This record gives sequence, C-alpha cells and structure tokens, in this order.
Amino acid sequence: MKHLIPDLFSGLKDSDFTCDTCILAKSHRVPYSLSTNKCTTPFTLIHSDVWGPSLITAPSGVQWFVTFIDDCTRMTWLYLLKNKNEVSSCFQSFHKQMKTQFNAQIQILRSDNGGEFVNHNFQTYFQQHGIIHETTCPQTPQQNGVAKRKNRHLLETARALLIDAHVPLHHWDDAIVTAVHLINRMPSGVLTFKTPLHVLAQHRLLPSVLVLTPRIFGCVAFVHLHKNQRSKLDPCALLYVFLGYATHQKGYRC
Repeated sequence: MKHLIPDLFSGLKDSDFTCDTCILAKSHRVPYSLSTNKCTTPFTLIHSDVWGPSLITAPSGVQWFVTFIDDCTRMTWLYLLKNKNEVSSCFQSFHKQMKTQFNAQIQILRSDNGGEFVNHNFQTYFQQHGIIHETTCPQTPQQNGVAKRKNRHLLETARALLIDAHVPLHHWDDAIVTAVHLINRMPSGVLTFKTPLHVLAQHRLLPSVLVLTPRIFGCVAFVHLHKNQRSKLDPCALLYVFLGYATHQKGYRC
C-alpha cells in the first residue's frame, strides 16, 4: 500500500501500524536461543524427565525409565520403572543417595508438568526438604531441553548397541543402563571435552568408583564355573553374552 499510494503514508513508519488480525492469522513461535546459564556447583540444579512406555516389555517387567541429570557436571543417574507412579520414590532415593555419597543438597529440580512430577507426594516432599520445583510452561518442552536431549542421546546409543550386537530388543533395559555407564565416562563438548565423572571429581570426593575395563556390548563371554558348580566331566565354563556392568559390584553382567 505504501508503494501504491505513497502520499497516504508520508511521515509515517511501518512500526506505527499494528494489525491484530495479522498476528492471529500468522503467529509463529520465536526460535529458542541456546541457554548460557549453567550452574557452577554440582547438584544445585537437577534436570529430570521420564521416558516410556516401551512397546517391548523387558523380562523384568520394566517399561519406563527416569533420568536425573546434574546441570554442572552432566552426570546422569537412571532408574528403571515398571510404572510411572514410581518416579516419586525414585527421586527420594536419589536425593538421599546424593546427600550420603556426596554430602550435597539438591536445591532445584526442573521437569515438565507431567502428573508423575506434579502431584501431592512430590510437592509435600519438596516442601519438607526446601527443594524448589521448576516446571516448564505448557507446550514448551524446550525449557526442559537438557533432559530431553539426554534421553534422546541415551536412546540413540542404546539402539546402536542393540543393532550392532544383534541383541534381542527385549534387552533394551540392559542397553540403556550400559549407555548411561558409558556416556558418564565419555568426553562431552559441553564440558570442554572432559568426562562427566572427571568434572564431578573436581568438585566432590568420589566414593570408591568401580573402574572396569570396557567391553563390547553383546560380545561373547566365557563365564568360568568353579569346582563346586560342576562335576568332573562338566564344562569348565559356560557361553554367555555380555550385557553391561554391575551397579554395586566390581563385575560384568552376562
């Protein structure tokens, strides 16, 4: 219109005109910029998200998992779930473990508005321990991007482990736990190519970390049988498949 009838727009700028109809008809979301806010102290801010249900139920009955990611170190803790209503008890266990093992107090938990996080049990626990629960705005999963991207990273890694090793898909829970173990010990660009475990060690005295030589997921493993487990003519070992690392033992899972 300005080009067609310039006299009508003399002395006026485009910013002088507003059109509510155009806003309603052409509204688009502004792209999210990368957040530059990052905690400098471990366990000040914990990101969390729940994934599931899996279309394939694991032999243990697991269909879900919840992750807790420390904003400072990017260390990830994962809990396997049979039901979503176990999230509250898992966080309480995680909270107590961090307090005991690292002498740390969680200050903020950030999650979405899912019912597994926004409920009476969770809110009561937060009030009792002085924890702030930050939730995302409705329809804005980008505000919980750290947890969302971590879940995607874990699933991509677990999928690659299962495909490459030709392991049956019902062992997805073993693959996802192995993925967490490996990612916590791999360099990350967010941490200037340090490992999350190394960054955590710079801030906190670590409990006795069980260091095991990495093995290839799904590889053949010969498990030795002790004499009290076999007769004189029985095989001295059994043929197994390597499926991960023990959580509280210095050993492998086959």
